[in-house]
Amino acid sequence: MKKNIFSLSMLLFSVLVVASAHSADPHFEEDLHYFSIFPEQPGAEGDRVQVVEFFWYACPHCYTLEPHLNKWLEKKPENIEFMRIPAMFNRASVIMHAETYYALKLMGIAEKLHETIFSAIHDDKNRLNTQSEMEEFLEENGVDIEAYRKAMKSFAVQVQAKRAAVLAERFDVGGVPAIVVDGKFRTSGLEGNTLMQVTDYLIDMVVSEKSAK
Repeated sequence: MKKNIFSLSMLLFSVLVVASAHSADPHFEEDLHYFSIFPEQPGAEGDRVQVVEFFWYACPHCYTLEPHLNKWLEKKPENIEFMRIPAMFNRASVIMHAETYYALKLMGIAEKLHETIFSAIHDDKNRLNTQSEMEEFLEENGVDIEAYRKAMKSFAVQVQAKRAAVLAERFDVGGVPAIVVDGKFRTSGLEGNTLMQVTDYLIDMVVSEKSAK
């Protein structure tokens, strides 16, 4: 009798170990955790993988994603080509935020001010909804406003803003934050750490597909 109880205990222990192993290896489902993009869009060349983040400075979910994304960027493989693209939804403040990102990028200070803008909006409750509010904020943070205004009107910024709108349409981005992996998959509507886990899962899928070819 004791032998049977011991055998049953060992069986239950084995089942728990297997179940634990499966729970540690998350499985993500298409149309639930991620979506295929039709038709597929061009990704990175060769064995490289393109990862694109669509964001909006006033989006609270984009703000909460930032620490998870930054942690992921610190450890991302060398074959990953990462790019940020601002949302271009049909609202004046959204478009102004997008063009501001590209203007600051043209000036070479976008990365320096990226988290500062997020923090001003979400921590300090300074919505930066108008051009004058944005200019006042940037000037307070040491930005040459005349250079900023010139960049905002530049052909380069206008082209990049239009391209951002085109890519959002091609990738069927209806909300942010959204991450597109190599023009094949899109994931959105998930919490920060889970969103990055799904991103890694999709990267592995793309790498496997490229290796098979």
